[in-house]
Amino acid sequence: MELSEIIATRYLENLEIFDELPKKKLRVRPSEMKKLASAFGDCYQVNGKYFLDHAYRKPNLRLVHGEVMGQGELQGISYGHCWCEEGGEVLDFSNGRDMKIDKRFYYALGQIDRFNNTYVYDQPTFSVMISKYGHWGPWELKTKTGL
Repeated sequence: MELSEIIATRYLENLEIFDELPKKKLRVRPSEMKKLASAFGDCYQVNGKYFLDHAYRKPNLRLVHGEVMGQGELQGISYGHCWCEEGGEVLDFSNGRDMKIDKRFYYALGQIDRFNNTYVYDQPTFSVMISKYGHWGPWELKTKTGL
């Protein structure tokens, strides 16, 4: 285990919401992958709306679409996710969360650097992409699992 993973694990163990992470792996048939994808939540819409509402006042705010590794029941399954970044901090409001966490911990937890599959959008690029595609995303992100 790399140092960044150890640090992230210890950090998360101190957070109340991560006290009892499930230890089992989820087994999913390929035919069920799309159904599973719909259960991942509202990250693109919620974080996209946050970005839309705050990007003009926060010039360093960025929206990120990236491939992450699942935790808990989704352990071992990579999928697309969306979050915001401002400097060295990640902001993630998906699924009712109000998470503000150090970028190094967030990236270690989701093994984001392992995939090297992120797309970072500033306000002008975000405006072009949402106008072009007509939805919150993902726009360019293609993941290994298709989720």
